[in-house]
Amino acid sequence: MGFSTLVASALYTFLLPLLLFLAAVKLWDLYCATGRDPSCPLPLPPGTMGLPFFGETLQMVLQRRKFLQMKRRKYGFIYKTHLFGRPTVRVMGAENVRRILLGEHRLVSVQWPASVRTILGSGCLSNLHNAQHKHRKKHYVPVIQEEVSACLLRWLGASGPCLLVYPEVKRLMFRIAMRILLGFQPHQASPDGERQLVEAFEEMIRNLFSLPIDVPFSGLYRGLRARNIIHAKIEENIRAKMACKEPEGGYKDALQLLMEHTQANGEQLNMQELKESATELLFGGHETTASAATSLIAFLGLHHDVLQKVRKELQVKGLLCGPSQEKQLDMEVLEQLKYTGCVIKETLRLSPPVPGGFRVALKTLELNGYQIPKGWNVIYSICDTHDVADLFTNKDEFNPDRFMSPSPEDSSRFSFIPFGGGLRSCVGKEFAKVLLKIFTVELARSCDWQLLNGPPTMKTGPIVYPVDNLPTKFVGFSGQI
Repeated sequence: MGFSTLVASALYTFLLPLLLFLAAVKLWDLYCATGRDPSCPLPLPPGTMGLPFFGETLQMVLQRRKFLQMKRRKYGFIYKTHLFGRPTVRVMGAENVRRILLGEHRLVSVQWPASVRTILGSGCLSNLHNAQHKHRKKHYVPVIQEEVSACLLRWLGASGPCLLVYPEVKRLMFRIAMRILLGFQPHQASPDGERQLVEAFEEMIRNLFSLPIDVPFSGLYRGLRARNIIHAKIEENIRAKMACKEPEGGYKDALQLLMEHTQANGEQLNMQELKESATELLFGGHETTASAATSLIAFLGLHHDVLQKVRKELQVKGLLCGPSQEKQLDMEVLEQLKYTGCVIKETLRLSPPVPGGFRVALKTLELNGYQIPKGWNVIYSICDTHDVADLFTNKDEFNPDRFMSPSPEDSSRFSFIPFGGGLRSCVGKEFAKVLLKIFTVELARSCDWQLLNGPPTMKTGPIVYPVDNLPTKFVGFSGQI
């Protein structure tokens, strides 16, 4: 066989598939562009649509923050892509996000990716929960304080050279969410049963954002199997609530309130809808708070001066005392801890647990000189919006004092959105605020700690977490500032 024949054969073997692949990508891009609304004179945003059918889902799942930062540098504050089986426009910046969040029910509506709707359920939680949280916070405080104090004692008594903070915090937040939101009592779950539930929940969360393909061993398939384990346990709890008129914990949990609200409206209790609502409550009530609490430990471990300022505030309020004189917390004293609240805000600014929110365009809308066609998904970015906000100076610096001086409400409203915004802000934000403040108080007055690997590398999957699980050595706080 001659040299020219070998070259031709090699070209045919490698070049032809490459050309076919490039042609397929180009045709896919053209096909996606046909979704443009011809009645609107504005162009589609810049961006790429990735591979046929898969879009850019795989790149985002594998690279996450790196992928999103690359897109922002290349295309700016608004760009098109194709994620989770749908053409999508990603939006960031206070003004752009303001338009999206204030356009709820008029321009856009909440719509999670198909995999999320399949696993969690197609319905959205009503605003009942957030409104009820505001009035029930005082009932949460002793339960949260009890769980956090017991957990910190276990950490201080740990025998190993270090503790992996992130998995420990996830277990703590799961126990709190099960008690506060679903009414589970400590005696209802054995350590093995609790561990099985936590593992099932983690498996479900890992596969929440996946391609909508339900075949054996796919992400969606694994997520659904894990969800079924959770649903079975929740159904046991719901049936127990139906049989018992008086709540065992002395207060009504969020699930009990939802059941009563449904019955008060003359509606039948639908078991599947209740299980879906309970699962979504757990997702919003423990994964995000675990992420935020882990970030709090990291930032306070890296900035001892900030930790000392928290302790000084506690000392002024008579809260910095020895374990034998530990003061019970209540809502009145928690609301007086302004600097501690600023520490939590700064943590959520630099490391928001949820990177963004999902919407769908109800009609073709114009944004920043581009069109977003009707039916396209819209993702508003929380982390990017915080990164580019003009409101903040020295944005990479951990400086809680920036929140001590209130900014004009209008300018800060959409520059700082850790819980989203508009009509559909996070239903559990009141619960999260109370929980994180109690956690910070108990941590600061009980422990000193050292991050063994230094500043952590954070990853999103889909909640922000430290890649190394934050190995940390805890010792008891001496009480001296």
